[in-house]
Amino acid sequence: MFSVFVFSLFLGCSNELEVLEKYEENASIYALLDASQTRHFVKINKVFVNPNNRAQDVAQIADSLYFDSINPFIIENQTGNRFPLYRANIILKDSGYFLNSPNYLYATNSGVVLNPLFTYSIELRMPQSNKLVSATTNIVRPMSIINPNLNFSNIIDFNLSANFLVEFSSPVNSKIFDAYVTFNYSETDKNNPSNIEYKSIKWKVLNSIRSNKDLGGERIRNSIPSITFYDLLTTEIKLNTNVIRKFVPCQLEIIAGNLEIDTYIQSSTPSIGIVQKQSEYTNIQNGVGIFASRFTRTFTNLEVSENTKNNITILEKYKYLGFVK
Repeated sequence: MFSVFVFSLFLGCSNELEVLEKYEENASIYALLDASQTRHFVKINKVFVNPNNRAQDVAQIADSLYFDSINPFIIENQTGNRFPLYRANIILKDSGYFLNSPNYLYATNSGVVLNPLFTYSIELRMPQSNKLVSATTNIVRPMSIINPNLNFSNIIDFNLSANFLVEFSSPVNSKIFDAYVTFNYSETDKNNPSNIEYKSIKWKVLNSIRSNKDLGGERIRNSIPSITFYDLLTTEIKLNTNVIRKFVPCQLEIIAGNLEIDTYIQSSTPSIGIVQKQSEYTNIQNGVGIFASRFTRTFTNLEVSENTKNNITILEKYKYLGFVK
């Protein structure tokens, strides 16, 4: 699962026919609420149009992207509790089509715990028209994990002669699933042992697997050849005889998304054919975007098994990587 930022752009030209409608104040909203977190983020932007400038130029102007005065809230529908969202320039992004600084998000205060039994809405009013923009989502509940790659000693194993298996029971309100293993390691400069750099490689072991329904209780099971993990290491880690590499505890992350985000992802995928059509799905009332939920289950401090360490440090194909136990 991934958060996405999409913008609406109206293009046109005028001779005798006016094809560019008068600008209407509007908003795009993108959010994935997560009950495993205690602070929640929402991307809120203007949907802009400027007939006198190129879209790529307008996209570099902060006033074209961000509202000056809105007061959005996340609302817990069953209790009526309202959690204000505050604008904060807290995440930097790479330069590109859109302005990268400032990069505003709206966030709740820390300590906002979502109740997975409730539904939540977002509401805001447009500063000029006072039009109400809103959306509602259910919340993905916590998941139970059944994973033979892990044991009670928190050891993760990549068996060259077997598949890496991810298995769990789908939680209530979940429909689509991703999973990642983050392999961590350190590099120590041989000439300056105090110079240690920590690095990570992310291996996707579950890619948009879907359950039949979102009622929960389905066994989700997917396996991937462990050799692909070793191939990833040889692709991402370059020969460097000046460093000593050591194993650092790894991480397994499983992400479950609800029906709303699954529908959005599927509708955003082009159809296969000569003419590729994409529907414009949104659950935002009087706006565009997606307001949905996910649940993230993370296992940290997973020690790499002795078998895996032996494969990387002893086998001819991998020992050039310079790892030591």
